[in-house]
Amino acid sequence: MPPFIENAMQWATFSGRHFVVMLWWVWVVAVIATAVSEAFVYDRWHRRLLQQRDHGWQTVWHALVLGMLNPPGRRRVFRQAKELLADGVSPAGVMAYLLAAQTVFIWMLLFIVELDGPQPALGQLVAVIAALAVLTYGIRSTPNSLWESARESAAKDLTEFPESTFIPRFGPWWARVARSVGGQAYSLAWPLLFGLVGIGFFLALGQSSAYLSLQGSKGPLVQLGNSAVGLLLAYVTGAPPMGNALVAAGLWKAEFVTYAGLSAFYLGTLVTPFAIPRYVALLGSRLSQRMLLWLVGAIIVGALVATAWWWGLDWLAGGIGVRDLFESLSHSTLRPNNVPWFHHWFQPMSGM
Repeated sequence: MPPFIENAMQWATFSGRHFVVMLWWVWVVAVIATAVSEAFVYDRWHRRLLQQRDHGWQTVWHALVLGMLNPPGRRRVFRQAKELLADGVSPAGVMAYLLAAQTVFIWMLLFIVELDGPQPALGQLVAVIAALAVLTYGIRSTPNSLWESARESAAKDLTEFPESTFIPRFGPWWARVARSVGGQAYSLAWPLLFGLVGIGFFLALGQSSAYLSLQGSKGPLVQLGNSAVGLLLAYVTGAPPMGNALVAAGLWKAEFVTYAGLSAFYLGTLVTPFAIPRYVALLGSRLSQRMLLWLVGAIIVGALVATAWWWGLDWLAGGIGVRDLFESLSHSTLRPNNVPWFHHWFQPMSGM
């Protein structure tokens, strides 16, 4: 039997055990947290955002939180963004919601922490803030006429097709929670299956001597190039947000990418082939082209800023003599995390 096929079969066995036995708390916590958010918090925060439709960074902050509270599922994310656009939320607020709802929502952060440790999850938040700063600059340089045209189109579309956003905003609390859980199961089925296959592929292929680790390099040009590699891989795989989190674990543990590449891969869900048509439907062809170009640049900048942020923390921790404490809290600085349970379950596949 070819080594790659044998490794893939081993992966299927170990990933099944890990997913059923060791990720149970992620499933439970994520489902409960998202259901509570949908049933009791989301609608309230949504109303708060609409009360501050165009109040600068206050609007952006409320939109970011709304995106983090959002349930998984790209279809409902873009439907909600269309509602926000039609309701007069500022362009920066709409894009902040889209960015957060696809990269730092509850499910995504919990999976990143479980699969890779807290370091990439914290870095993801830093990368999103940096990317949002770049994106906001791009929005300011975009003619208002394009946004007004997109706003009018969104309002017209919502009038002609008054489809629900799948957010349970009515009925008794138990019915809202039940609808939320059912919606999550529907939205996550194929992305998680896709991610399981993807992570197995990369971990198996990662044993090839043709792939060398770049994790030890801190050169800025290496990080810049690797962030572009991570973004390109995200586009090629086309992984939806939850599948992206699983595939990223394979890339990270098999040492395919540096930290910048990992961060760019996480953010790459914003510009996958599955997402691009939704931007066109939301913003129109001209405006979506501009925003997608700015998104690509924002992702690269965000990945580099997150990497530099960890370098800075590492340097500061070393300077004041608490590097060991710092590494114990983050599992690692810019290297694959030495998490015992990961090695126990994935060592036959990752060759680590």
